[in-house]
Amino acid sequence: MRIPRVLVSALAVAAAAVPLVASSADAQQQQQQQRRVRGVVRIAGEYGGDKIGEFEYADGSTPDVIAGGGLLITGGAAFPVLTRGTHSVEAQVNLGLKWRTIPPATNQDANWLRFPLEGLLYYRTPVGVRLGAGATVHLHNVLAASGEVLNDRVEFENTPGLLLQAEYVRRNIAFDLRYTALQYKVAGGSSGSLDASSIGAGLSFFFGR
Repeated sequence: MRIPRVLVSALAVAAAAVPLVASSADAQQQQQQQRRVRGVVRIAGEYGGDKIGEFEYADGSTPDVIAGGGLLITGGAAFPVLTRGTHSVEAQVNLGLKWRTIPPATNQDANWLRFPLEGLLYYRTPVGVRLGAGATVHLHNVLAASGEVLNDRVEFENTPGLLLQAEYVRRNIAFDLRYTALQYKVAGGSSGSLDASSIGAGLSFFFGR
């Protein structure tokens, strides 16, 4: 039994169209993901800046308290601004907590708390790399120390700083490197200032529809 040439041609066209349809569906799914608003949580460690205090323990160790160092945890939202094919520009707003302390001691305690507010604009490439720049301001920036070596409370003004960040996004997880350029000015009319610039590495988790 012979199969008509028209039927053979139709089957060949259909077979060739299957991968094109699948590829188109994948592209549409990727574009939909780029258009959605997503929540994001970031955990990072940062190091750098001027030394503001040094404590010497009985064993001779001297932990430093530096202006740019600490553990940073933020939460926020990322949303698309412009999309062209697989390229996009995204905005991200975060609010979090940055904390620095010293190892436990019987005669000294020190804690540095501040609440960073961040805004960044990212260019996202088709290979999952995001390159971003933005600004940050550290709210309620207070260093509190109590003990035999240092017993004081220092508050700093809400001065803005610069953020530069590069990250690699894999599905809903991103690994990043960040540079922060920031100066702390002592509140209360004092002329003192500290370099609070830092470098850091972080891990972000994206969630949402």
